Amino acid sequence: MMQGRDCAYCPEPGADACVRVTAPEAGSVHVFAHRKCAKDRGVSWWYVITDEPDKVVR
Repeated sequence: MMQGRDCAYCPEPGADACVRVTAPEAGSVHVFAHRKCAKDRGVSWWYVITDEPDKVVR
């Protein structure tokens, strides 16, 4: 798991799911969370970062 991304919902590092992207005029910042943190809040993710580049996570 990636260790560098901050989670939008908790203080732990290693967020792996993009939960939103800001508007292009705001710089298209990708906001990440842990999949469990997002799920616990009813937030669906756009995509997930994995250690396996050929793997698709739904």
